[in-house]
Amino acid sequence: MKKIRIYGAGGHSQVIRKVLELCGHQVSDTFDDKPEGVHHAYSKTTIEGGVRGALASFPHTGDPVIIAVGNNRERAEIAQFLKSDFEKAIHPSAIIAKSSQIGNGTVVFAGAIIQPNTSIGKHVIINTAASIDHDNIIGDYAHISPKAALCGHVEVGEGSHIGVGAVVIPKVRIGKWCTIGAGAVIIKDVPDYSTVVGNPGKIIKIKNPKTEK
Repeated sequence: MKKIRIYGAGGHSQVIRKVLELCGHQVSDTFDDKPEGVHHAYSKTTIEGGVRGALASFPHTGDPVIIAVGNNRERAEIAQFLKSDFEKAIHPSAIIAKSSQIGNGTVVFAGAIIQPNTSIGKHVIINTAASIDHDNIIGDYAHISPKAALCGHVEVGEGSHIGVGAVVIPKVRIGKWCTIGAGAVIIKDVPDYSTVVGNPGKIIKIKNPKTEK
């Protein structure tokens, strides 16, 4: 049994907590810097602190941490602030090829499939029933939403969000900090900071990296 701390106490935190419990681990503490947003079931174990709270009070040393924050930019900000060891959470039903690599802080939820020779970065969310085929590269802080399907040799840049049920055909590169809408079908490369929707996917916005938070 490992003892693991969770940073974040909203709905996403509930799912991670359940994964850890199914793996036989124990959640030793829960931290949240937005107490008004915590889930009622865990509010008693929530300690205010962190990026937007009392920065100096966060105990950086101790049990390893999983950042249970769904927003990619906030998760990246918190990860860069914490001087802690990070742990993974992988649901027992997930199917992961032995030749794939998964970075620290990453969570893999129920029914997800990760095929051979795939590299997944740090603090990534591989959500429920997502399918990631062979030879994919998923950058740090990305989020692959439920039932999204990435074919072989796909690359997803840092911080990008692939929406629910989206499909990416083989050998497509999605840049960093992109948003791929729910159900979109991506058939060609997507530049950094783009928002893409539809079938076939079309760019509807390119964000300004200097102003996007």
